[in-house]
Amino acid sequence: MGTNVMTRVLAEALKVGDTIMPPAREVQLWMRRWAQERNLSEAALYLTITEIQEAQPDKRGRWLLVSSDQTAEWNEGRNGHPFRFKVRPETPWQVIR
Repeated sequence: MGTNVMTRVLAEALKVGDTIMPPAREVQLWMRRWAQERNLSEAALYLTITEIQEAQPDKRGRWLLVSSDQTAEWNEGRNGHPFRFKVRPETPWQVIR
């Protein structure tokens, strides 16, 4: 990917094909540690968005359901599984350009 620049955008501006960082909670809890134990690069954490849907709203408002693929480096030759998460449309998100 060369030199990567992270840009913050609102989640509702995300689109299919964007490369993003995973949700912060997952990164902090286990993804960075798992990558470090296996000597993977920071880029192994990147997700590529494959689908964005409107999820069921709740009393606080709208949700988006984001599906994404993990990198080949992260999957280490295994078949990957979609990485899915919900996010509020107004949440700032890190996109890799």
